[in-house]
Amino acid sequence: MRATKRAPEENLKPAPEQRSSTGHVHPLAIGLCIAVVVAVIGYALLNGQRLSMLFFSDRSPTAQSNAVLSDSSSKPSKPEIHLTRESIDLLLNTLDEAIRRKDVDGVLRHIAPDATITIHMKQGAQQQSTTLTREDYRKTLAMGFAFPSANDFARVNTTVSLAADERSAKVLFKSTETLRQAQREIKIEGEETFVIKIRSDKPLIISLEQVVPGDST
Repeated sequence: MRATKRAPEENLKPAPEQRSSTGHVHPLAIGLCIAVVVAVIGYALLNGQRLSMLFFSDRSPTAQSNAVLSDSSSKPSKPEIHLTRESIDLLLNTLDEAIRRKDVDGVLRHIAPDATITIHMKQGAQQQSTTLTREDYRKTLAMGFAFPSANDFARVNTTVSLAADERSAKVLFKSTETLRQAQREIKIEGEETFVIKIRSDKPLIISLEQVVPGDST
């Protein structure tokens, strides 16, 4: 009898190593792929963050400068102040009232700190002139206001010449006033010339010239 020899079944099955190498992806390869993908994504995200930071940092000063320019351009410019006959008349009328009240500060309020003040005094055929500072004029006004008077100061024959640019004007007028001294009255007639300009957005006297002829009686 011939004996038939059969190979064990386990010998017919492929080895575990062969099954894993031919039928499936090795776990080590999967891990390496995942690590590479994670590294690539991380590198891309990192570079993208740096690029975005550079992009915004480069644009930031421009945006700020544009904001500053837009803010500055949005502010309306201050309108220029011009002289008018009405504003000059208001100044002169206010000045007249201050003289009648013998208010030194009320007069000086309309005279610029650096104004040129010249007083001409006539004594017969002779005339003397003196130049005063604003503080000197304050003392002169105080002494003149202390002298007794009839409080009848009046401004007459006023002439106003307004410059073409409406930034300055020249004013000429005559004035009369009655002074009282030792039972007698002295009528004083004077002539004054003002130069008015806009200073600190308001009209101010920058030049004052006064002629005092003395006793006209």
